[in-house]
Amino acid sequence: MSDYLDPNNEELLKDFFIEAEMQVDGLEQNILVLEKDPSDRDAIDEIFRAAHTLKGAAATVQMTKLSEFTHLVEDVLDAIRSNEVTTDESVVDILLNSIDVIKALLEAQKQGEEYDEDISELKESLRGLLSKEKPVEAAPPKKAKSSAPTESPTKGAEKPGEASGVLSEYDRLELMEAAEAETRVLRVKVEFNEDHPMNTIGGIQVFAALKDLGTVLKTEPEFELLYEDNFYP
Repeated sequence: MSDYLDPNNEELLKDFFIEAEMQVDGLEQNILVLEKDPSDRDAIDEIFRAAHTLKGAAATVQMTKLSEFTHLVEDVLDAIRSNEVTTDESVVDILLNSIDVIKALLEAQKQGEEYDEDISELKESLRGLLSKEKPVEAAPPKKAKSSAPTESPTKGAEKPGEASGVLSEYDRLELMEAAEAETRVLRVKVEFNEDHPMNTIGGIQVFAALKDLGTVLKTEPEFELLYEDNFYP
């Protein structure tokens, strides 16, 4: 399974770049809308969602520099959504410059090159927007911005087995071993929106996040099927 999450996996990267470019296009178009009408809530929400999605996808394929920079942009967008940062010409200029950097980071990754431009001044401008108009104590918790999966804690092998569909003998054995070791077993259910622009790699992102928290005993559908570019709700 881990091969599918290899940041050098060509097909995964191909899917990532196609959908990342869609997100960047959405970012750019909606920021231009925002430039004309700073009060357009739909444009603000779309910009935030695109940045949030791009950040998560970049983290999934281990593009750390892109993920971290997009995260900073996302924080500013979240402050705009919360009316803690006022959208004016200077803010729009900073956001447009940020999109140029995101595009350059993507292009460098696509070409297999290292992006080495100095963006420290732009980062300071973004942080300045946050520190100037948003008190530190008012910063929203990062977890509130991501859609957390629903977890049903269970103990022992019976409850996970009942909740999981059809289990193979190997699955049952793994569950029994986990129960005997008194390991906490969780069943995590995640529902995806087919209209989401990056719905085909959503399952991969969830798997990547969960495998860092513990051992993934089973996925439904099987993880390999998620990689076939089909949508599973």
